[in-house]
Amino acid sequence: MDVEIVDTDALTARDPSQIALYLRSRGWEPDSAPGGTVWQLGVGDERFEALVPTNSRMKGYAGFIRQLLHLLEDVEERSQLEIFRDISTAAADVQYVRTMPNSPAGTIPINDASRTLENIRQWILAAAVGVASPFRRAVQPARKPADAVEFMRGVRLGPSYEGSYIWSVEVPLPPRVGQEILPFDDPDVQYHSQPFPRRVSQLLYRATSRAHSAAQLVVHQDQGLDAFTSGVNDGVTANLCESLAGLAGEDERPFQLSFQWAISRPVEPTPSIRFDPPEVQVLAQVAKEMRANLPEEDIRIIGNVVRLHRESSLGSGEVSIAGVMEGDTSERLWRVWVELTEQDYLHAITAHDRGHSVSVRGDLTRRGNRSNLSRVSVFEVLPDQSA
Repeated sequence: MDVEIVDTDALTARDPSQIALYLRSRGWEPDSAPGGTVWQLGVGDERFEALVPTNSRMKGYAGFIRQLLHLLEDVEERSQLEIFRDISTAAADVQYVRTMPNSPAGTIPINDASRTLENIRQWILAAAVGVASPFRRAVQPARKPADAVEFMRGVRLGPSYEGSYIWSVEVPLPPRVGQEILPFDDPDVQYHSQPFPRRVSQLLYRATSRAHSAAQLVVHQDQGLDAFTSGVNDGVTANLCESLAGLAGEDERPFQLSFQWAISRPVEPTPSIRFDPPEVQVLAQVAKEMRANLPEEDIRIIGNVVRLHRESSLGSGEVSIAGVMEGDTSERLWRVWVELTEQDYLHAITAHDRGHSVSVRGDLTRRGNRSNLSRVSVFEVLPDQSA
């Protein structure tokens, strides 16, 4: 049974500019008319036309859009739901994340949904940080660039779909009508001339595709970590690999990623990317190896000295600090080991005895369950806030 969209609020929420973008992309031609625009389309010997009012607040606007949907349904031989979705995202890039949870089609266990949503957020954030950073690192810093943080505020979670459970994420773009459709990787397309959100979408696709290819090389050709680290400039990071592996869930189930590009800034369609369990396992392991072998540079830990150790009463010593990482929105409690100079070690003793907080900045590496901070640039005892 065909579905008819009759909700007045939903219909009036579709702005005339969104509808214009959609119709123009489908070959309709506009002509000015009192109170709106008449759009016309020739198909063989037939000619269709529809009036779209200039203002969504105009009385009867919802009725005009309802008639338009009926017409488009007949012309395109597609459902109103599909057409309505495409109109709604005319000025947005959309990423579709098809997960396959162990539940009836169209549903997902709520705990799995929570984890999946966080991994989707981290996946997109990894690309946003890559675009916003002056240079790209295999392990991204916990403190995210301001442009990336601001961008994430505008990303929207769209409707979900069956099959088995499909998430949609919308990245709004500034509209640009009349742009020629160019190949996605056309060298003439200037990456830096694109708006920030489109560059994020581009890097997200490029990095995900590169990570998928690298995982296949490891699985089928027994290549090593270099298959991934060679793609750092294309956005392949430990952060991206972790989020992709997380989309498979604890059962390491397959998932598929599809990209729909805003028709306001069209490019050629790109193929979907499917990750199967062997590739998921590689992604999870590679992320751990990246973090173990490649330091997370210039991070700051604020916390308390919980252990002190040195071999003699003089000289440098090692301390363990429990605290939070600056810029880490998860507020996870970290415990890091730091090698300090003799003078800084004496300050650490004082901070430990008096219960004062300390701040330390350096490069973070992880081996097993132990996190170490090396190349320490700053160690300081923070003022006592209780005084």
